[in-house]
Parts: sequence; structure tokens; C-alpha cells
Amino acid sequence: MDRALHGRVLVVGSTACLACSMWIEACGIMPKPPRKTGQVRRSAKQPEPAAAPPMPDLRHDRRAPVPDEEIVARLNELLEAERAGVEAAAVLQRADQKGVTDTELKKFAEDEASACAGLHQTILRYGGQPSGRAGDFGRKVAALQTEGERLNLMARGQAWVVKRLEVLLEMPLDPETRDFLAEMREEHLENVDACNRRAEELSAPPSRPYRELPFASLREAHDRLYYGTWRSPEATDRDRQRAYFQLGRYLGLLADEVQRARSLEARTYLAKARAAYAKADAEAAGEEAALRSLDNALSYAHSALNALLRHSRAPIHDPRGFESFYDVVGVPFQDLI
Repeated sequence: MDRALHGRVLVVGSTACLACSMWIEACGIMPKPPRKTGQVRRSAKQPEPAAAPPMPDLRHDRRAPVPDEEIVARLNELLEAERAGVEAAAVLQRADQKGVTDTELKKFAEDEASACAGLHQTILRYGGQPSGRAGDFGRKVAALQTEGERLNLMARGQAWVVKRLEVLLEMPLDPETRDFLAEMREEHLENVDACNRRAEELSAPPSRPYRELPFASLREAHDRLYYGTWRSPEATDRDRQRAYFQLGRYLGLLADEVQRARSLEARTYLAKARAAYAKADAEAAGEEAALRSLDNALSYAHSALNALLRHSRAPIHDPRGFESFYDVVGVPFQDLI
């Protein structure tokens, strides 16, 4: 065999071995360990020892591999957003007329600061360099005229973080990181709910895409539920419990408008929504029957809203027309408003 041909055979052979190794690894098959030097080959006459039990698979996550660089980049994006969240909480603290209580403000600030510290440590654990930047979210919050508007934007910023966390939680992470990010998600969902609740109490003006529309606040409150995390396959029992109370508040707001409008059609659908809601239970919100009742209640509430719009000779409300406002996974943090 000449040298050139021999070289080609070696290259092809090496490539084939590499491809096999990659295929074996992709299939989750653990290659056999190499034979130790000096190991004696057994003769055919020697009895074979009993087969050892299979080694347990200790891998904690079977998701498709993701480069650590991508995970670090997403963690740094969150770190910059959380620093901006600390500034936004300080803006609310300095406000003359606070829309949230001092206890809630303290929780916001502590959650954001804790998230910053945890993200910093997680980035280091993944071999990354923590970013030193912060967004201008605090200045955007400060520029708004009313506390209700500020709380609406705070809720939107917190919801943005939740969406980003859910993307990260779909990636293969070590258990410590997964637990930390799951806890961070829960804290931010609590803050979203608190901001929205206080904004409703202050009769905050609706967000930009709803302004100038009839029954704008009812439309937006409906869509917050419609696009809420409680309807996703990854929702937790706590997500559904929050939705239960949020839907109860929404039905109360809807009832006020139905009473003022004196629409028989709206009143009929509202009664159906309340009946479906009564079948649900906050403690059992994670069960299939309770979840179905919540979904039915929201559907009837939507019909009642559209009945109000028809009564006012206005086009009906289709939440799908506002999907981009809630699908913030691809929206940079600085572009929230």
C-alpha cells in the first residue's frame, strides 16, 4: 500500500471512529472502559463471572445539550434586567404617593437584590464573566406620570423576566441552578400579581395597545388571564391558585360594568361565568376539574365582555390581536415600552 493511500485509509478510519463515538454518546450508550495494561485475556475454558448489574444513569437532565456560553449569555441578560429592577423599586420607594405598601416595596427590592446575587454566582459557576451593566428600566419607570402607569410597567418588566426564566428552565441545567431559577420565577410571578392588583385598585390607565378602546381596562385584565402562565403546560399549582383569585377580581370588575350597561346578554354570560367559577377551588386549583372550571369561567367572562361591546355597538374583543404584547420572549428588555 503506498503512503498516500495509507494516509487516506487512516483519515477515513479516524473519521468513522469519531462518528461512531458521537452516535453512541447521542444515543445515551456508555462506551466500555478500555482494557487496563497487563490485563490477562480469559481462556475459553474459564467460567464467565456473573454479569454485573447495570450502572444507574446518574444524569439529572436528558434535554438536548446547550452550550454553556448560551446559558451564560441568558443569565447575564437577566442580571442586567435585575439590576434595572432594583433601580425601579427605588423609584417607587421615592414616590410621594406610593401605589404599593412599604412591605411590598421591601419585598420587590429584596427579591431583585437576591436575584442579582444568585445570578452572579450562577454565571461564575458556569465559567462565565458576570456583566457589569444595568438597563435603563428604572429611568423609564420614573418618567411615567402616575403610580398606576409605573405599576403597570413594573408588572410588565417582571413578566418579561418570568418568560426569560421559563426559556432557561427548558435547558439542561445543574440541579442547584434549576432550583434557584424556579424560585426566582415564583418570586417574580408574585410581584406581577401584586403590581397588577395595585394598579387595578388605583384605576391605572390601560397599557398602550388598549388605550382609546371601549372597555379598555376590562380587555387588558381579560388578556392578562388569557395569556397567563396558569394556562401553560408547565404551570404550577401556585400559578393556578393565583389565577383563581385574579379571575375572581376580574369577575367583580366585569359585574360592575354589566350592572351599569343593563345588558341582558352580558348578564346571562356573567351568571354562567360565576357558576363555573364557583365550581373551582383555590386549594384544588391544580386538579383537572378545577382547571377546566377556571377555563370555562374565563370563556364565559369573555363572552360577557363581547356582549358589553355589542351593546355599545363596538367591535368585539379578540385577544389574539394582542398576542405580540404578551409574547415577550423575543423582546429585548430595553424595548418593553
